[in-house]
Amino acid sequence: MRTERIVEAELFSAAKPVTVTDLQTASGLDARTIRGALKRLMDEYNGSDRAIEIAKMGPRYAMQVKKEYSTQAGRLAELKVPKDVLKTASLIAYYQPVLQSKMFDLVGAKIYDHVKQLVDLGLVKARPKRKSVELTTTKRFIETFGIDARSRQDVKAWLEEQAAKLSGKSPRT
Repeated sequence: MRTERIVEAELFSAAKPVTVTDLQTASGLDARTIRGALKRLMDEYNGSDRAIEIAKMGPRYAMQVKKEYSTQAGRLAELKVPKDVLKTASLIAYYQPVLQSKMFDLVGAKIYDHVKQLVDLGLVKARPKRKSVELTTTKRFIETFGIDARSRQDVKAWLEEQAAKLSGKSPRT
């Protein structure tokens, strides 16, 4: 069997972003071989007219639907996060680490319900801080939204880039 097909099958069956170490454990292949296979797979998928891509998200890799096909693919996928909760998630991601009391000023009383939903979904982490709760995004947030980020600053930069694309302006430098 070709190495690329082994790695491809593992990415597909994982159904979530995985590290080279995860792929090593599953396949028994060495890291260098896996990295080479991932590069070839990325070139193969991302350079073709396919609706699927191999995406790098920080140190993880995932097989996912390309952004330009996400609307069509989303018609069959179940939306698990209501739009107003997504807006709250994006505000938390942008301002993180942010106190829930500060978010109350931006979102209102619904912040408590939104945070509970986001924590239950594993997208946001809430930990007590002073007389409030500090909110930050999780690794699952990064994976769910396909963000190539390793830090909170990377998430914020990605959000700024997306907002700039929507508004037709260039992001802050």
